[in-house]
Amino acid sequence: MRRPLFVLLAIFLPVLAGCTRHSKDEHYYLIATNINLPYWKAANAGFQKAAVQYGVSAEMRGTTTFDPQGEVAEFRTVVARKPAGILVSVASAELMAPEIRAALGAGIPVITMDSDAPGSGRLYFIGTNNLQAGRLGGQRVAAKMNGKGNVAFFSIPGQPNIDERLKGYKDALSHYPGIKIVDVFDMKGDSGLAMDQTRDYLSRTGANRVDAIVCLEAASGRDVAEAFRRAAVKDRLLVAMDTDQTVLQG
Repeated sequence: MRRPLFVLLAIFLPVLAGCTRHSKDEHYYLIATNINLPYWKAANAGFQKAAVQYGVSAEMRGTTTFDPQGEVAEFRTVVARKPAGILVSVASAELMAPEIRAALGAGIPVITMDSDAPGSGRLYFIGTNNLQAGRLGGQRVAAKMNGKGNVAFFSIPGQPNIDERLKGYKDALSHYPGIKIVDVFDMKGDSGLAMDQTRDYLSRTGANRVDAIVCLEAASGRDVAEAFRRAAVKDRLLVAMDTDQTVLQG
């Protein structure tokens, strides 16, 4: 995944600046929803590599936990610096769309990445078709469950890419009357909450038994996998999204 990520990020700088000569005085910013996540560290590596290639300055900023209001504050701080361009992953489209419009109005180009705000007027979006990704995930879950059982989701309601993934899963699972979605748990960007809730899910029996857990983002996938491991669970399904190494190992 990292090589295509660099290729996509490398598009960012020449598109914004055209064919003009670049310099270190051009400052570009990547604003992420949680700069501590491995996903965003990999994205920043691509961003920095592109900056070196074009001879400009680049910096990643953002919150260290899922904090939509905090991300807006970071965005405003960057806009005030009048950068050459901003790449942002949107934690809340409702909160971020007017900020993006204001930046564009001030002559600052803005591109969204991974999580979009389509009504913001951003130049374009770089990322996954999350609705389709959710549908593919739902089809896989249905196949592994043989079309019946209870499913619970870990989500972050309001984050556009996560909402799209959930809708995709629901679309796919709606074709299987034997599968019931019993819970969509708001883990608030805190994988520890997901781990704690997993213990509850795994303890349920009979008609309330949770047969499958779907983690719509990587951080919960890592810790839910650990909860499965500690409980020596072998008879439930766990599906996680994204390609963090800890998720793949789990």
